[in-house]
Amino acid sequence: MVVADLPSTPEMGTGQAMEGPTMTDSTTHLDELIAAERKKANARIAKLRRAAAVEQRKLDEKVVDLLRERQSDLYERLAAEARRALAAEKEARSERAKGSTDSAVFVAGPPAPQADGHMGEGVSS
Repeated sequence: MVVADLPSTPEMGTGQAMEGPTMTDSTTHLDELIAAERKKANARIAKLRRAAAVEQRKLDEKVVDLLRERQSDLYERLAAEARRALAAEKEARSERAKGSTDSAVFVAGPPAPQADGHMGEGVSS
């Protein structure tokens, strides 16, 4: 007698596999639906953020225009301050970039003698 010849009963665990969707299939499908909805929601959120950024830029431009018209001296002072701040940021980035390429190279070997005749650092007399 072969296992396939035995009657199919749940307690025996033999016979044909259950027909239709299984728990794993349902979970996988649910996971796919959730992923699709998250993708749609993320796209909507990204679109809303882009629209909000465009609206904020328009508002900022209008504020600058009004400031320039109504408080031209304040506008000029703030514009000069902003130019200085941007130049300082640019200089700091440039210095950091130079620092990463001009970093000191460690050379292995004995320490060089110092002017006082001692070898190495940290020697106090």
